[in-house]
Amino acid sequence: MIGGLIAILIAYWFYRSAASRGLPGFHWAFAGLISYYIPNFIWSLGVSKPWMNQLHAQNASVMGTLLGFSSVLVGAAVASVVYFLTLRRKSAS
Repeated sequence: MIGGLIAILIAYWFYRSAASRGLPGFHWAFAGLISYYIPNFIWSLGVSKPWMNQLHAQNASVMGTLLGFSSVLVGAAVASVVYFLTLRRKSAS
């Protein structure tokens, strides 16, 4: 649930930033969602799930909970990098 809320906030952030620069807001909101979800899924399936299975065998519940939310942090970090490297430097031509 928290991942979905973060995705909505990122899409809104990209939309408002693009609209203030005179760029197509919907396209940039979609780009923000893609830049959030692709690293999120890759991290979740490639790193977090196998590591969580290993922690489950050790009964490390607190670390497993933090690891479950790590994909949200990775996705938000990549979306922020995409924002600062692309959208922040663009202006309407």
